Amino acid sequence: MRTLTRRQWMAATALTLTSPPWALAQTYPARPIRMLVGFAPGGPTDILARTVAPALSKAIGQSVIVANRAGAGGALAAQQLAKAAADGYTIMFAGDGQLALLPQLIKNAGYETLRDIAPIHTVAGQANVLMANKSSGITDLASLVRKAKAEPGRITYGSAGNGTPTHLVGALFETATGVELLHVPYRGAGPAMSDFLGGRLDLMFVGMPVAAQHAGNDKLAVLAVTGDQRATRFPDVPTFAELGVKGLGAETDVWWAVVAPKGTPEPVRARLDQAVRAALTDPQLLQAFATQGVAVVDRDAAATAQRTAQDHARWAQLIKSGKLKVE
Repeated sequence: MRTLTRRQWMAATALTLTSPPWALAQTYPARPIRMLVGFAPGGPTDILARTVAPALSKAIGQSVIVANRAGAGGALAAQQLAKAAADGYTIMFAGDGQLALLPQLIKNAGYETLRDIAPIHTVAGQANVLMANKSSGITDLASLVRKAKAEPGRITYGSAGNGTPTHLVGALFETATGVELLHVPYRGAGPAMSDFLGGRLDLMFVGMPVAAQHAGNDKLAVLAVTGDQRATRFPDVPTFAELGVKGLGAETDVWWAVVAPKGTPEPVRARLDQAVRAALTDPQLLQAFATQGVAVVDRDAAATAQRTAQDHARWAQLIKSGKLKVE
């Protein structure tokens, strides 16, 4: 086996660093790609990232390794992405909350979406599902509202962390129904779900993959789904709108995108985009999405940036009104 001398290695490294973008694109990717996930294993973002990674690996010709960096509602992973080399070897499977909500909700979040993150492609979207642990005595939305109004601030709901979509939907639900709940943030949906299943939380607003996993648990009640129509995975569960709760329609649906550090060369971003598009046609991925109740959302970088800006403006209004804040 040929061994490079230190001088040869330094020369090769210098050539890589000074290579023009077109040359980099011709060799990219030459090694495995790390895909950051801002939440603990077991939550919807992690489940979807691990569904997308094998299809993306197949499409791009290199291993895509999921790396969980949980904390601060997903901000820690975004901070790490912002500081990573803009070479396409560190990317992130990002939720809409990390891109549109957290930087304006958390003081000193450590990153700014427009300044630090380059969208590649949106891949998936889903409704949120409100579930109750039956040990709480809550079996439907009407009983929840009655109990919450009789006992303000006593009913608990867990979330994947401050500023995450599950926190956001909970705040919107409180505003829409005039109730006061007790928000309990975790370092990801997985740990929150563990406490919920153990009866230590009354409610959870969860993503469709997590709800689908636990749909057969007779200790849990599925109360309602967000969105403008019933979820295919839960055809017998009404939407909030059907139950008379406004403001929890399609605008609150969660979505995920593959993103990269700002400054990643255009040819590398184009290669990533091409691979993501191919991954979204993978039969195994499509089957997994269908089982999880998740829809393919095929948005390019420009459309992803546009949706991020729209959501940013929507949540800014909610934050300004004082209806959404970090406890």
